[in-house]
Amino acid sequence: MSQEVSKSWIKGEKSPYQMHDITHFPDWKGLIVWDAFFNNLTSGTMLVAGLAWAAGGTLMAAFLPFALTAALCLLVIDLGILVADLGDPKRFVNSLRVMRFTSPLSVGVWGLTCYGIFLGLATICSWILLAIIGAYPVSTYILSAILRLCAVMAIVAAVVVICYKGVVFSCSSQPGVCQARWLPPFMVSDSLLMGMGVFIIITILVAPDSPAPLMLILPSIALLTARCTTFALLWQDLKKRARLVNSRDRNRLIGAIVYGLGGLLPLLLLFCGPFWMGLAAILFLCAGLFERNWIIGLTRPH
Repeated sequence: MSQEVSKSWIKGEKSPYQMHDITHFPDWKGLIVWDAFFNNLTSGTMLVAGLAWAAGGTLMAAFLPFALTAALCLLVIDLGILVADLGDPKRFVNSLRVMRFTSPLSVGVWGLTCYGIFLGLATICSWILLAIIGAYPVSTYILSAILRLCAVMAIVAAVVVICYKGVVFSCSSQPGVCQARWLPPFMVSDSLLMGMGVFIIITILVAPDSPAPLMLILPSIALLTARCTTFALLWQDLKKRARLVNSRDRNRLIGAIVYGLGGLLPLLLLFCGPFWMGLAAILFLCAGLFERNWIIGLTRPH
């Protein structure tokens, strides 16, 4: 602290720095919202696809190549947005030279890199296995083992990505949200619900007559309940900041989106057939995008 500032600091009172949000506010635009959205979407899709593959047997295994491909495409989009948002691709290359657990950028880059490598290998193996299954027993066995290994490693990396809030979701260090204890649980449950939405859409497009979409109704309800519950708890952490930064109408709108457009309406649509389940899945994704835009918006100066 400079000499001038220290002279103006009265003991027992707020310091000059505490009178403001932060010294240098990051110039975040819409890219950080899309980055958070696609980052959570790809990791959520990977986790849901992996769990469905493990629990659903042969029926869910048929959708694995499509789900892995979707997760990989979402990851590529996220990396492009992240580089564009930071504005300096060389920073990623430099961060890969040394692993620093105390550096948010280093942890984020290594986590996304490991996730991308194992996800890419799992995607390639799944498509090759789908093409040669039953034709070459030895090759099928070897590829199945490699696929399982890469898929498990991709799931582990996806857990790191979905729980990480550094560069990808660094608004957690900003005023008003830095003390939001329920932000990580909300982001995890919300990401899984969005991943479930992607997986529901895949099952409907690939095999509309399959019973697979019906098997996803109960997990969807559980994740939908988790999202609404954790958002209600998150609101208790953020309501003071939200009322300071946003108008009352804007805060009411996000409540209507989370509990109405992204909650009650999809819940009803899940029981109306495959087409309406697909619409419910789209509403899951739309609500997730609005939620991230609202949360990141709370970090702007007031």
